[in-house]
Parts: sequence; structure tokens; C-alpha cells
Amino acid sequence: MNNVVICGRLCKDPELRYIPGSGTPVATFTLAIDRDYKNKDGSTTTDFIPVEIMGKPAEFCANYITKGRLVGIQGSIRVDRYETPEGEKRNFTKVAGRIIKALEYKKQTDESNNGSPSQFSAVDDDDVPF
Repeated sequence: MNNVVICGRLCKDPELRYIPGSGTPVATFTLAIDRDYKNKDGSTTTDFIPVEIMGKPAEFCANYITKGRLVGIQGSIRVDRYETPEGEKRNFTKVAGRIIKALEYKKQTDESNNGSPSQFSAVDDDDVPF
């Protein structure tokens, strides 16, 4: 079984290209994901995971997902093997995404967008009992 679910923030806007011949859209980007522990000095380590998504989800990424957005990806781990011009064999590991979900609303740059809030919160912090 090869299944992965990751959540992180985009390091830069997705790059969209089309496969020659079939015209299938392919979006590539990198997610920044903090590890769930802190180092001795109190800092956290961040992993940068390359992601590739094909088809309609790729077009969604190109149109609606931008740098800094928090997203969830479901897919599988892929290992590409290639050889450099010098003859060295290399491996490149990435996530081949099937499903992408935006996990937060796009932040508004100004409050003039029909009075819509710049952030969405399902729960008011003052109402939380702990």
C-alpha cells in the first residue's frame, strides 16, 4: 500500500505545464511542513516536500492555490530514477498527489470586498472553555 496524506504551506506559486501529445495539465510545487517536535534550542525543523498533481486538480492549483496557502494533499510516494550527464545514478522522491484541499480561506488584502472578513474562524476564541 502506497498512500500519503500531508498538510503544509506552498513555498511558491504552482508551476503549470501540459504533457505534449495528450495535453494533460501537470502542476508542480513544494510544500513546507514543520516537524512535530522542537529542537533543544526551541526551534522547529521544516521539511520541503516536492509535489506533482495531474489533471483537473492541477488546473485547480494553478487557478486558486498560491504561495503561503495551507493545503492538504492525498496521494502516493514516487521515486524517479535518472542518470546525470556524468553517469551518476540519482533518485528523486516526490508526492504524486491525487486530491488537494485548500485548508484555509484566501486572505483578503483589503476589507473592501463586500465586507467579507480577512480570516475565517469557525469558533470564537472567547467561547472556548479551556
